[in-house]
Amino acid sequence: MKQEDILQKLSRIAIFDELKEREADLKRLLEIIRIKAYPKGAVIFREGDIGSEMFIVYKGSVEIQKQTRAGDTYTVVKLKAENNVFFGEIALVDDDKRSATVIALEDSEFLILNKEDFLSLGKTNPEIALPITRAIARILASRLRKTTMDMLTIFDALVNEIQS
Repeated sequence: MKQEDILQKLSRIAIFDELKEREADLKRLLEIIRIKAYPKGAVIFREGDIGSEMFIVYKGSVEIQKQTRAGDTYTVVKLKAENNVFFGEIALVDDDKRSATVIALEDSEFLILNKEDFLSLGKTNPEIALPITRAIARILASRLRKTTMDMLTIFDALVNEIQS
C-alpha cells in the first residue's frame, strides 16, 4: 500500500471533507492511522462490544448487522470500499458499546483510527481534529433527525390504527 494511495483514499472520505485540500494535515492524520486486514467472514466487531476505533474500508466490503429484541439478526447495510465508506466513527467521541456487528464479506483491508491517538492529535493539532469532530457531530445530528422522523411516522401509524 502506497502512502499516496492512502492519502487519496482519505481525501475521498466524507468525515475528512474539510481536510481534503490540506495535504499536510492529511499526512499528519496518516501518521496515526494503522492498516489491518480481515479475511472473508471475519467479525470486525460485535454489537455490544466496547470500541475505540473508527474503520475506513480501504479494500473489500462489509455487512453491518443488528439484532432485534427477539434475537433475530438482520442486515442494515452492505458497505463497499469503492463507495469511500467508514464505520465506528462514534467510538472516537464516546465510550459506549458498539451499536451493530460488522462482518467482512470478502478479504478486506481497513484504515483504522484509534480514539486515544485521535484525542492526542486533537491536543497537538486541533485544526485537524476539530473538523473531524464537527463531521461526526453532523452525522449524529442527521441520524437523530431521521430517528425523530421515524418515530413520528410510527406514532402516526399507531394513532391511525387505534382510530380505525
